[in-house]
Amino acid sequence: MKLLREPLLHFFLIGAAIYAAYGISGAPVEEEGAGERVIVVDQAKVDGFVAAWQARWSRPPTEQELDGLIKRYIRENIYYREAVAMGLDKDDPITRRRMAQKLEFLTKDLAAMKQPAEGELERFFEDNRDDYKAPDLVSFTHVFIDPDKRGDATLDDANALLAELTAIGPPDAATADKGDRFLLRNEFIQQSELEVRKSLGSGFTASVMQLEPGQWHGPVLSGYGTHLVYVSALESAPDSSFEAVKDRVLQDWQASQQEAIEAEFYEQLKSRYEIVIEELPALPYTGRGSAAEVTGGAADKSGPTS
Repeated sequence: MKLLREPLLHFFLIGAAIYAAYGISGAPVEEEGAGERVIVVDQAKVDGFVAAWQARWSRPPTEQELDGLIKRYIRENIYYREAVAMGLDKDDPITRRRMAQKLEFLTKDLAAMKQPAEGELERFFEDNRDDYKAPDLVSFTHVFIDPDKRGDATLDDANALLAELTAIGPPDAATADKGDRFLLRNEFIQQSELEVRKSLGSGFTASVMQLEPGQWHGPVLSGYGTHLVYVSALESAPDSSFEAVKDRVLQDWQASQQEAIEAEFYEQLKSRYEIVIEELPALPYTGRGSAAEVTGGAADKSGPTS
């Protein structure tokens, strides 16, 4: 058992496994072309090392640090080439995913270079004007009715308190004390729908944004319990002008172009392949068993697609 824990033994076992895989999976490196045995570290590569170091550490590398960068690059290249020669890149999901990502990055770079034609950005803004409108703002006060405290009487207590608050009218500083203690604030002033949602949840917020200002409403439910709500103001934001949001419009237009270019590029590549999906086993969580059912296709085998 002590021998099995020796690092030196682990080293020899790993080395033996590598040489065994090397002998089984590929031709020796000696049989490769002479060009594949050359690793060139040119001035452009060195300049890249220096620039990357400068960006990270805010200073150029020392001579010793640069030497270390070059040695690491050479070592990495040697290991990479030997791994490819041994076939270690085959059927590796991490390698496959990384290479696919690099190809996707190339299409993103291509999309980023594209600039809108005259008037195109304005048309994109008009087609998506609602996306650039500032959020509506709501101001309200709520009184909390705690179901953990009140139990089955929660709704009856809420309706009784609603009648009392309606008779009193607009809330004042003491209004919140008429209900139960709430961990968050009881008053929201000029808050967007998103800000309210973060505090009280999407269901509560959707209800509040529909309430008529100037009167008490309820019961309104949230994840915390039951609320009585008085909306004091609901301010609809005006439409944004193109010039005020021009930078955002450009970013969104570029994102839409990137998506379109990626989709077109993928379809062009896909058309070069014959896609074959074999019969799949029954899936216990859906009960569907054929590839046609799972993928939405009509057959297990499809020819080249455009």
